[in-house]
Amino acid sequence: MIRRACALKLGEFSTYLDKQHIIQEIMPIFRELSRDEQDAIRVLCLESLIPMAGYLSKDENQVHTLGTLLAAGEDKSWKVRLCFAKRFTQFAGAFGKEITDSNLIQTFTQLLSDNEQEVKNAAITSLTDCLKLLATEKICNFILPALTKTYAESSLYFKAGTALALCEMAPLIGKDYTTQRIMPVIAELLKCENPEVRINCVQNMFKIAEVVGTELISPAFLTTITHMTKEGQWRVRMYTVDLIGQLSVKFGREVYAKSFETVFVGYLTNSASAVRDMGIQQSKEIGKKFGPEWIIGSFIPKVVE
Repeated sequence: MIRRACALKLGEFSTYLDKQHIIQEIMPIFRELSRDEQDAIRVLCLESLIPMAGYLSKDENQVHTLGTLLAAGEDKSWKVRLCFAKRFTQFAGAFGKEITDSNLIQTFTQLLSDNEQEVKNAAITSLTDCLKLLATEKICNFILPALTKTYAESSLYFKAGTALALCEMAPLIGKDYTTQRIMPVIAELLKCENPEVRINCVQNMFKIAEVVGTELISPAFLTTITHMTKEGQWRVRMYTVDLIGQLSVKFGREVYAKSFETVFVGYLTNSASAVRDMGIQQSKEIGKKFGPEWIIGSFIPKVVE
């Protein structure tokens, strides 16, 4: 009971002390508790490490706290590794970009392939929040290879998180990596039987379009979009028509007429009212972009047909 209370409050308590006192008096206690035989106490030590690391300088953390955190990422208890995965964004913020890129990212990447599914799920959830804290080189060389290797055999939750993370990653890593490494994975995830995975793809795919431009609109992509008109889950259809509207506004009348017009107009008569409402909303946005001449001369006749 006493060790638990101590582990829980040690980090917060440290922020009220002189740094020299922390290093000389508090850190020996902290290190001992971080190696306690009870994993619940080791978890509490990790929680306490966040305010403590935020209070100490980069050099002080490098010497006194980093080793404890790295050991936790490889702890034999999945509960300790779970805490590392859940709190990774906070650890990255507390330790700073330099230590995160040089030390923490390797350990975090391993958790994306952890044997315990709950740890993997926590890691993929944290990933989206921490991407902007990571160097582009680390994303390309560590995170992206881990995801492309792991996602296919993972849980549906992990696949949905992968879809979201990859879309968020695209603006950070640029066109070449997005085209070569991200788009093939997204294409596979769009075929997943779970609607939440497909929704995460469609709902966030415009971020990829902003990076790769019209290269997104491949024959395979258009076939997938067309098949989604028969999608059983109405939310997938709703986000699909939303995506088509956004892409049409971005790429212009020629791309809309060639690639999206027939499919988009079909969504306006969809059986689900939410899908039709989204279609009407996007029709307004497209009309604003293309102008009244297009509305009268092209859009209205197609709808009447």
